[in-house]
Amino acid sequence: MCTREHADGPYRTGATPLDEAALALAAVLRPHVDTDEAITALDALAGDCSSPTFEGIRRHLYETIGFAGDPAGPDDPRNSFLDLVLARRVGLPILLATVVMEVGRRVGVPVLGVNMPMHFLVRDGERDGAYLDPVSGRVLDTAGVRALFEAMAEGRLPWTERHLRTVPNRHVVIRMLTNLQAGYQRRRDPVRLALVARMRAAVPELAQEAPTAVRLSAVFN
Repeated sequence: MCTREHADGPYRTGATPLDEAALALAAVLRPHVDTDEAITALDALAGDCSSPTFEGIRRHLYETIGFAGDPAGPDDPRNSFLDLVLARRVGLPILLATVVMEVGRRVGVPVLGVNMPMHFLVRDGERDGAYLDPVSGRVLDTAGVRALFEAMAEGRLPWTERHLRTVPNRHVVIRMLTNLQAGYQRRRDPVRLALVARMRAAVPELAQEAPTAVRLSAVFN
């Protein structure tokens, strides 16, 4: 059995853990989000892990449990919410990455978010050059990440080593909000778009978006 790290352990970064932040976003945008049930599901995933290592987490989540990317991607709103990703075992890369990072936190294995354009990854926090594609469950080296990026970019964006930079949890949440914003724009959902705008404007790095949040909130008047 993996040993769960205490809640105040070294891999809890920021004032709010990533799992709680992701579930809070979901609760704003959907009714009846059972946060306790989702946290319990993450605890169970960690408790059932057979090896508290980066590779052990990968095998457990992808080979034993069967997490994977959903071909529907952002077109299926369920892929954007942590509680539904845990229940369905499919989702967007950033939500699958959240599962990996949160299981890692619980068992004392540092797993870092990599905010690569077009595709979110995670990195082994104890070993340089070991990245996990949260959609396929494959471990990639730096060359493999570059090949993945270039296949997705199709020449539209040049490769740079900056794409491999890790980010703190608050930046992961910002990207979640960006994904949600784009999704509700595509689906022309003015109510949820306004709710996302309000959440974005509350983030210090995005404070300049407050006028947009005020404008979109007119839908509530």
